[in-house]
Amino acid sequence: MTWRSITVTRAKHEVLVFSGLRADQIDLTRTRAKGVRDLKYFLDYADRGPRALTAANSTTGDAEADSEFEKMVADRIRKAGYDVHHQVGCSGYRIDLAVVDPAAPGRYLLGIECDGATYHRAATARDRDKLRQMILEGLGWKLHRIWSTDWWHDANQEIDKLLSALGTLSGVKPESN
Repeated sequence: MTWRSITVTRAKHEVLVFSGLRADQIDLTRTRAKGVRDLKYFLDYADRGPRALTAANSTTGDAEADSEFEKMVADRIRKAGYDVHHQVGCSGYRIDLAVVDPAAPGRYLLGIECDGATYHRAATARDRDKLRQMILEGLGWKLHRIWSTDWWHDANQEIDKLLSALGTLSGVKPESN
C-alpha cells in the first residue's frame, strides 16, 4: 500500500518539505506531464533555494519573443556582439530578454525588461513594477528597463544606455552604435 500525504499551507516566509523523493530521481524524459515537471522543480527549489529557479527555468535560447518590440531590442543587442535569450524564468516572473555573460556562458549578465505584453497584462501598478522587480532582484537578477516610448523616440540613445550598463557589468567598454 502506498501512502500519500498532501499538506496545504498559506505560509508567507517558510515552508518545510519532508520527502523521500529527490528532484534528481524524477526523469522528465519519461513523461510530458506538467504536474511531474512542476513537482521536480518544486523539490529542487525546496532543496537548493533560489539557485534552482535559474537552473530549472533558464531557456536554451530558443524561446520566442513576446513582442515585436522585444525582437527589435534583441536584434540590436546581438548586433553589438552579445548572446540574448528570450523569456527566461517562470510563470509571471519571466525576464523579457536575458543577456548571457560572455565571461561565464552558464549565467546571465543582465535581465532586460521591455514594456510589452507582460507589462500590460499585469493587473496593478504594484504587480507590474515594485513587487515583480523586488522578487526578481531577490533572485539575483540585475535589471534594465527599456520603455517602448523612449525606444521609438530615440532607439540609439536607449541602446547606448543598455550597452553602457552591459559594459559596466562585464568590464568591457561598449562600442558606439
